[in-house]
Amino acid sequence: MMNASSELHFYLTLEQSSLLLEALVEQPFKNVFDIIGQLNQQAQQFYQTGAVQHTPALFVISASDFSICVQALGELPYNRVCTLVNYLHQQLQAQHATDAKQNANSLASGSQ
Repeated sequence: MMNASSELHFYLTLEQSSLLLEALVEQPFKNVFDIIGQLNQQAQQFYQTGAVQHTPALFVISASDFSICVQALGELPYNRVCTLVNYLHQQLQAQHATDAKQNANSLASGSQ
């Protein structure tokens, strides 16, 4: 199980990251300014590398900050965020499955 300080890795397009930032801007500033700064800094990779805007780029955020992001998305209209929320959910499930497999492999190799 992931704890609040664990890092989550997920991929977003420029459009998706913009929607996430839009959701965060609607929240009380004191709760989200650090998260906005982190995401904005990571979004600079779209401009620095000349990456295609529809090509997803890696973002890294703490689990607790990710939870705040999901809550913020939940306050936007469903039809605007449902695709992004489903996409993030799929990525988290895949990351969780990978982490569980690595933990099982570590336990198995440690008992040999």
